[in-house]
Amino acid sequence: MARRTSARLAKAKAKKVKLDKEDIYDDLEHDANFELTESEQEEEQPPPRKRQRTATKSPKRTPRKKQVRGKQGLLADLVNMPIDIFTEIASHLLPGDIINLARSNKFFRNLLMHRSAMHIWHGAMKNVKRLPACPEGMSEPYYLSLLFSKTCSMCGGAVRGEMDPMLLVRLCGPCRNANLTPLYPPSEFMNLLPYSHSIAPTKRRLASAYVLRADFQTLMDEWKERKLSVNKSALDAWIEEREEMVDKRREQAGVLAEFLGYREFERKVELVDIKAARRSEIKRRLTELGWTNEDMDISWGSVNRCIWDDLISQPKPLTDRSWTNILPKLTSILGANREGRLNAERDARQRARRARLLELVLGIKSKHYPALGFKVLYPVPSASLPTVNVSHQPPFPDLDSTLEWSIVKRLHETDATMPEMEANFEEHREEIEALIADWATRAQEHFVKLLGGGPEVQGDILRPTTIVCDDGSDPFFNFSDDLKRLLRADSLFYKTTTPSSIRQPLTYSAVFSDEGFAGSRMHPLLWTKSFRPSLDLDKFCLYREAQDVARALLADMAKPDASYLEMKGVGPNFVCGRCHVTDYLTWEQLIQHYLQQNQLCDAIQKTLSSLSDPGIIYNNVHDLVLDTDQPMVKYFSLGDSDDDTNDWSSRPQVCKLCEKLPGMREVSAFKPTMLRHLRDVHEITTPKVDKHYATKKMTRSDLFDMIHFDSDDSGNSDLSHWGCGCEYDTMFDDGELEYGHYDDDVDPGDVFDYDDDIPEYLFDSDEAENDWW
Repeated sequence: MARRTSARLAKAKAKKVKLDKEDIYDDLEHDANFELTESEQEEEQPPPRKRQRTATKSPKRTPRKKQVRGKQGLLADLVNMPIDIFTEIASHLLPGDIINLARSNKFFRNLLMHRSAMHIWHGAMKNVKRLPACPEGMSEPYYLSLLFSKTCSMCGGAVRGEMDPMLLVRLCGPCRNANLTPLYPPSEFMNLLPYSHSIAPTKRRLASAYVLRADFQTLMDEWKERKLSVNKSALDAWIEEREEMVDKRREQAGVLAEFLGYREFERKVELVDIKAARRSEIKRRLTELGWTNEDMDISWGSVNRCIWDDLISQPKPLTDRSWTNILPKLTSILGANREGRLNAERDARQRARRARLLELVLGIKSKHYPALGFKVLYPVPSASLPTVNVSHQPPFPDLDSTLEWSIVKRLHETDATMPEMEANFEEHREEIEALIADWATRAQEHFVKLLGGGPEVQGDILRPTTIVCDDGSDPFFNFSDDLKRLLRADSLFYKTTTPSSIRQPLTYSAVFSDEGFAGSRMHPLLWTKSFRPSLDLDKFCLYREAQDVARALLADMAKPDASYLEMKGVGPNFVCGRCHVTDYLTWEQLIQHYLQQNQLCDAIQKTLSSLSDPGIIYNNVHDLVLDTDQPMVKYFSLGDSDDDTNDWSSRPQVCKLCEKLPGMREVSAFKPTMLRHLRDVHEITTPKVDKHYATKKMTRSDLFDMIHFDSDDSGNSDLSHWGCGCEYDTMFDDGELEYGHYDDDVDPGDVFDYDDDIPEYLFDSDEAENDWW
């Protein structure tokens, strides 16, 4: 029997505690009259004591201290405090503090929820800036709980969202689903019931406005009651009353929304201030530990920037405990940032030394290795062209080569100030100049040695014919014999690293300028770390085949001992005098053209015997020993109207015999040139149309290609007739006559602008119905 009684008492006690906990929210949120119920005024009856066990305990064992709650706990000082002192303290608290105190235990709940404590709530409300007055029909505790307590108005659960100023509730997710109902406009109840657009169930419907289900049900009950009444004036008065209530609620909601927005802004400002104070305190402590502002300046591109911000910009004050936890992480980040900053500063100082070192090296270049300038006349007297300025730049080591020397490398890598570096450079200037001179001498001797394997030069090494001197003296008088040999127009080399099929002849000047060893890379913007290897002289060899072609061309031009500078002065204005190719070529391209055509002819001769048409003849018009009255090379001239050049008023022709040769590209030219090709190459003196040659079928793109390019087989079709950008090109860029055209009255853009009777072969099959041009 005693056991049953004990069980009932325990169960009743648990139930009573649960009811007490629920009473807290009931008192704060639903007691609009601010009165206490009788159950709350009753004193809590303590449960009967349990019988003490008779078993003896060891006297040496210390009894466990009993945990005391309620009035004898942590709030004992406040409970035993005189009421006037407590009231004075409460007048300085915020509403949230009063709410938490009222929910702490029954004593403070009974004290603060009594009508006599209303002045405490009013005093707390005065401590909140811009707080609106309590709405009518709502108690101060409920109103303040609605604003400052993150609890649900229905169930008392935790809520993260803000209150709804129109419905005057703060609801959690389940309570929103249970207590909200949609109100679909247009509705006759829109002006009779407060509704909100900012609150919705967790699964939002199509409705944009929601009302409280209880308010809606109350409205419907009142509406039905008055609708059944025959008193229409009473219904109208009720509707007017409801509309006034809704208007007042809407006006009040605007004031509350403004207050909530102000509190949100104030909270953000408070968080900013808290973060700023935390950052300031952390930086102060780090400064005391020896870290500098530069160490604490974490750049945005750093991988540790986000971690750094998370540690120092938290919205909570810095405590000793949190400082102990974050200090190792901060130290790691600051150490990495300091190391990176020091490395960046070291690299910046090295770049500054590198730039200054470049200026000093360029000073040596301009003083001891200046470019040698010459004036060259155009070889055609009738052209009436002014002289062209050309220059020869002696070889000079590039940046990577100078950095391989221990002296320059030490100046570059030693972390010294600029004056110290300059002083060290001046101290070793003679040694650096000697290294540069030795490098230039070795480079020149290497190519002189390569020329020693070729045929010897008889008589004068250089005999210029178009280089002009003001005093009429020999422009190469002060040059050594080795340098004169290197500057000859027939001194040609090639790279062994390129395939023989695309091997390009290189002059002595082109070797160093193309590789960047003639000062072309000595520019401050190019003085950067490079992975390009230093100059490898062993990869250059004497190009004997190109040398033979050059000597044959020079002999044909009656300039056997001309210098490369004279050929450079002509520019891209050489034209082959033996074949149908009429491109304007440089000196190296002209030699390359003869080499390729000779290789092509050798390959064709090996396949002639296997052709189905044994009567095809293919003569090598580029043979160096060919006995003919045609010159090997011609020059471009503004007044040139040679019949062998492209006739702009005719249509291009195609060689039918060359089409039968395997591996032979299409040979197309205008009719005068095509007839000469058939006569010289195939020995056809009386060619027939459609048997030996035919008019070329052309598309629109072919027309443009024909105007701008010549369809040759030499692979040099990259030279445009519109000019090359050289000094001659800029001379005649006046809008009247483009450099690269013949001086006649034909506009190349209107060559095929026929008025009528356009042949059908000029059309594509899919373009016959469209305009031709």
